[in-house]
Amino acid sequence: MVKELHFETGIDEDPKRCIHAKDWLGYMGNWVEDEPRRTDTWNVNDQSHPLERDHLIRVKYECLAQRAVAIIERLEDSQLDNFSWNYTTCIPSEVLELLSLKQPTIGGLSFVTDPFCGRFNRWSRTSDVDLSSFRQLRHLSWKAPMGSHFDDAAATILNNAHHLQDLELELQSWSRERESMESRIINREDGSGDWNKTSASTLLARRIFGLHTRTPDSPPRPLYPSIRNLTLTRLPLKDEISGQEVTAASFNLNTLRSLTLRMCPYWMYLLSSFLDAGVTPELKTLEIVDFYLQTTRQAAIRKTSIITNFIDSFIGLEELFVSHCGPVSALDFWEHVAGHGSTLKRLVHHQRTTDQDEELISCRMGKDLPDFAMSQEDRHRIRQDPFQNPLSRLDLAFLGLTCAPKYLKDVLLPFVSKKSLKVLHLRHTGVNASSHPSWVFNKALDLKLTEAESSGKSINNIRMRNDGSGRKSRRVIVVDPEEIAIAVKERKQWNTPPLQHHFRIFADWAFGPEGIKSLEYIAIGDLSRGNRYEQDNALVCRNVEGESRFRVIGQRDGGPEWRDVKSRFGSALGACPVENLIPEYN
Repeated sequence: MVKELHFETGIDEDPKRCIHAKDWLGYMGNWVEDEPRRTDTWNVNDQSHPLERDHLIRVKYECLAQRAVAIIERLEDSQLDNFSWNYTTCIPSEVLELLSLKQPTIGGLSFVTDPFCGRFNRWSRTSDVDLSSFRQLRHLSWKAPMGSHFDDAAATILNNAHHLQDLELELQSWSRERESMESRIINREDGSGDWNKTSASTLLARRIFGLHTRTPDSPPRPLYPSIRNLTLTRLPLKDEISGQEVTAASFNLNTLRSLTLRMCPYWMYLLSSFLDAGVTPELKTLEIVDFYLQTTRQAAIRKTSIITNFIDSFIGLEELFVSHCGPVSALDFWEHVAGHGSTLKRLVHHQRTTDQDEELISCRMGKDLPDFAMSQEDRHRIRQDPFQNPLSRLDLAFLGLTCAPKYLKDVLLPFVSKKSLKVLHLRHTGVNASSHPSWVFNKALDLKLTEAESSGKSINNIRMRNDGSGRKSRRVIVVDPEEIAIAVKERKQWNTPPLQHHFRIFADWAFGPEGIKSLEYIAIGDLSRGNRYEQDNALVCRNVEGESRFRVIGQRDGGPEWRDVKSRFGSALGACPVENLIPEYN
C-alpha cells in the first residue's frame, strides 16, 4: 500500500520558477492570453523538457495538477503518511483541498514553493492555502513560502506544536523593496501602527515563538517538547520591538538532536540561552551559518566565541557545519572542535570575509577566506609537528573547507597517518565565481586555448596576466610550454578546464604514496544549491590506472562516483548555503 506521495524536480535540480512569477513582475499578458502560445503548450516532438525559459509552462503545470488530483483520488482515506510538493511552484489549490479532505491524518508535509508567485492578490491578506485540517503532523518542511502564506505556516506549526518532531522553515532573503512589500501584506490590518517597520519574518517569529510583549494576561509561550530536528533559515530569533527572544525554554533539550540556524538574526541569544539553561545538550548535528557584510571584527570574534563556548558545553557531536566571518584563526576554532574527537565524523568549516572591491555587485556578497586566518608561524609549527594541529585529534570521514590549495597540505598532514578521511570538499562559494578566479580550474588559460584553436593560431606563445595578489599589479607573462601541454591533455582527457598549478600539485600529493591513503574523493565547488554552479563543480577521484594519480569528473558528466559521494555525504556537501533558494529576479 502506498504510504508516501512525492512530487519532486530531483535532488540536484536548481530551483526554477513558478509560471505565475512573471505576472507579479509585470508580464501578466504572457500567460493570460486567450490563445496559448506555442511555447505554452506541449511541443510537437516528444523531447521537450518540462521547463521553458526556467518556468514550468502553463499547460504543463495544469496537466501536472490534474494528474496529482487523479492520483490522490485513487488513494484510500487516511492512507498517506507523507506528502511533498517540491516543484518550486505554488501548490495547486485543488490538490491541497483534496489532500485535506482525504488525508487529514497525514504525518509529514514538505513544500518548496516560489515566493514570487503572483497567482492571487498579493496586496491583500487572502491566501489559497488551507492547512487547518492537518493536526497530526510530526514532520513539516516549508522552503521559500510567500509572505501571504506566513500566517498559514504559523498556524500549521502551532496546531501541531506538541507532537512536531521535525521542523524546517526556510525564508527568502528579500531586498529592501521586496521586504517592504511582504511586510505590508502581513500588516495591512495590524492596528499596532508599526507596520512600516516590522518585517514579515519578525511577525512570523512572533507567532511561532510568542515574541509579543508579555503582560500578566499573556498566553503561555508555545512549547515544542517533541522537536528532534530543527532547521531555521533567516527567521529572526528576537523581536526588536518587543525585545523578546527565542530561548531554550521553547524546546526539550533532552530530545533535540539536530539544530540548524542559517542566517537567523540574533541566533547568538538562542545559543547563549542553551548555556544558561543548565541542561547539557545532546545534539548530534549542529549547523550555524552567520555572515553579514556589516559585521565588525570585534563582533565577528564575539560571535565565534559564542559558537565555541556552546561547542565546549557538551560532547557527542557527529556532524558540525559552521560558516562565519573569519578573523579568528582556524587552529583556535578547531581546538574547541577537538573536544568532540571521539564522535565527530563530518566537519564543515567555512570562513568568509568582506570583499573590499565594491565596484562589482557580486563582491558585495563577501568572499571566501583563502588562508584560514592562520599566521605564518602557526603554519610552520603544524608543518613541523602535525600533532600540534587540533585536527590530529579528530577521525573525520568528511572535511569541508574554503581554502586556497597551496595552504591545504600543511593542514591535512595529520590525516596521512590516519585511515578515516574519505572526502575532502574544497568549496569556492558559487556567488563569487564570476568575480574571483577559481582555485582549481585555470579558466583564463582555457579561454586562451579555445581562442587559439578557433582562430587557427599557435598555442605555444600564449600570454596571460600572472597571479599577483592585486589586479593592478598583475604582469603579462608568456605561459610555459610545458604548462600548455599539460593543459591541453587535461582538457581532452577530462572535458573540463585545465587545473591550476597549485591544485595539481596538491592533488598529486594527496593521492600519491606520501599523501592521504584513505582519501577517495576531492569534491570541488559549491554544491549547496544542487547543480546551480555545475559548470564550476567537479569530483577528483583516485586513479588506479594510467599515468596520473587522479582523474577529474565534472558535475555535468555525473556518473557512479558522483552518485556514490552524494548518497554517502550529501548533507555535508550541501551544508552552509549563503544564497537564496530562489533567486529574486528572473
